[in-house]
Amino acid sequence: MLLRFFKYFIVFLFTLNLFFLFSCSSPAAKKQHSDNEEKLEPGRPSFTPIAGTNFFEVRRAFDNGLAFDTLGFEQEPIWFLNFISNDSVKIFSPDSNAMLHYSIYFDQDSIFHFGREWFRVRSLAKDSLLLQRLTVVSKHVKEARSNVYMKLYSERFIRDSLKTTVEELRKPRSNDTAFIQWRSNIANANPTVIDSAFAARNPVQFIPKNPNITVERRVFSETERLNQSAAYEYLYPEYNIVINKAYKDFYYPFSVLVDGKGNVHLGKFVTSDEFVESRKKVLKGIIDVYLKNLLTIKPGTTLGIPHTSLIMLRVRGVE
Repeated sequence: MLLRFFKYFIVFLFTLNLFFLFSCSSPAAKKQHSDNEEKLEPGRPSFTPIAGTNFFEVRRAFDNGLAFDTLGFEQEPIWFLNFISNDSVKIFSPDSNAMLHYSIYFDQDSIFHFGREWFRVRSLAKDSLLLQRLTVVSKHVKEARSNVYMKLYSERFIRDSLKTTVEELRKPRSNDTAFIQWRSNIANANPTVIDSAFAARNPVQFIPKNPNITVERRVFSETERLNQSAAYEYLYPEYNIVINKAYKDFYYPFSVLVDGKGNVHLGKFVTSDEFVESRKKVLKGIIDVYLKNLLTIKPGTTLGIPHTSLIMLRVRGVE
């Protein structure tokens, strides 16, 4: 009798083990286990569904839909990235010509930090991303200054669905051209008014016609670039000009407005109040006698449209 009891008890234990084994390996159990692994903080979108996908930025614009602002600053779509997981991303660096690894930090309300920038994920799909670039000061989002949006498409979507190229999608749109034409009309109609001018995407060119004059566009150092925005050099172009066989030795820093026809107009300069008129006369003389006669001056252009722009000159005369 006792032997029979043990026999049934062993069969019961074996059956119970089989039940737990199949229960743990069932689809429902696997799903519950998978959900526990992918559990994220509330409000955090998951990058797992798009991990390993190449995404290219095809449009970067302000919240009004334009890629340019009134100063001439252009939002350029340049990013190429690939999310590795929810915690890391690879972003292409033109300077290094390589994909660089960055950690992803989640804050709250779909806000992330990666690639040295803060973003809010506005939409996330298999083939597209919409990111809002954020300005964060002292851990607080400045919503009024966070008005730039980045649209990214997957490589597959661009190639197979849109049947186009990244380069084609990144070209300025008709509304950008219309805006620049409107701004150019105002700038060219007021060639001596600094507030009407705006920065040229392709800046003013000074081409020497005489060996006695040299022009060099100032190039910012790596240290200076770290302290300035990426577009500072084209927003505020500076030129060093040296004139040999001048009437005397001199050095004057001043700004000029170069209009859409290449004419040069004196801008601003610094001197004592009692010398304003005499300094103005000297600077206009340098412009009329030296710059206009010794240089071919081509105006700055944006989207192929010539317009008035403000530039800084440092002119040195050598007797």
